[in-house]
Amino acid sequence: MEIPANVRIFFESLAGEPKKGRLLTISSHGYYEVILHLAGGSFRALLPIEKTFIVAAEADQVAEAGLEVER
Repeated sequence: MEIPANVRIFFESLAGEPKKGRLLTISSHGYYEVILHLAGGSFRALLPIEKTFIVAAEADQVAEAGLEVER
């Protein structure tokens, strides 16, 4: 994933409702710097890596093309 990237952000687990955002950086200090898109506007946030799941907002085009991985 290239940065910056539009992403879906999950907190604590992948079971919850994702929030839309934009991943700006991944810090060596243990956090993601993101812009969260919420009902009240867009907000810059620092989210701890160990409790946050980041998923690309768009499907990977290579995976969709039927690329087979040798196992």
